[in-house]
Amino acid sequence: MKQEVSLSSEQEQPENRQPLKRTASSRREKDLYQPYETPTLIYEILRALAVLLLAVIARMRPRGRHHIPRQGPYIVASNHLAWTDIPLIPIYLPQKVVYMAKEEVFQGRLRWLARFLGAFPVRRGEGDRQALRAAETVLKAGRVLVIFPEGTRSRSRTLARAHAGLGMIALRTGVPVLPVAIWGSEDLFKKFRPEIHIVYGEPLLFKPQGPKITREEIEEATERVMRSIAALLPASYRGVYADVLPRLGEEQGGQGKASELVSGE
Repeated sequence: MKQEVSLSSEQEQPENRQPLKRTASSRREKDLYQPYETPTLIYEILRALAVLLLAVIARMRPRGRHHIPRQGPYIVASNHLAWTDIPLIPIYLPQKVVYMAKEEVFQGRLRWLARFLGAFPVRRGEGDRQALRAAETVLKAGRVLVIFPEGTRSRSRTLARAHAGLGMIALRTGVPVLPVAIWGSEDLFKKFRPEIHIVYGEPLLFKPQGPKITREEIEEATERVMRSIAALLPASYRGVYADVLPRLGEEQGGQGKASELVSGE
């Protein structure tokens, strides 16, 4: 029996979970969920400087750029290996982006940078309705939302199980999800001119089957995005989604789509 998820239901906060620190006024806290939009001129200058810097310190290997939607709204869902993924993921996107970032980022010394980059916080491991509303507002405004579904950087350098918030947002908004795989970013500033691969997969669309979104639909949507990301990665990075190729082959009727995703053709 499918379990329905009420779109207006409250979800309890785990007792051992510390909420976002309320060290400022309620107005200031509310503003955290209203992402700052970097002026276009400054954003483009920073992007150009980043491209020039990367040309010197790394060997960039982007693929699948023809899959990038020409305009928003859409969601970018990527694996997460290092802090350098944050500026690297959108570097080839034609639009400015907004990040959904873990709340701990807004409690540290670099919280100003998170705000400047256009991020808003999310409490991981629970139903953060305020973050969900912020994500929907961003997408309704026609913007691009970047999500790292694993919730944090992978210590093992392989894919970990994703949080279901991605599936919920995709189903509630109906916007395309662009799966992105990145590797080599963990070696940036550690090795001399490392190869960094960024592969953009074919966008995915998700629609609820009924008037209410079910928990099964959320989990299925999240799982499908993660399997698509895994298919873009080398086998050694796939982690808990290591069986992605056989499963994708079954879903696509043996048409060989999984191998096409891996090659980026």
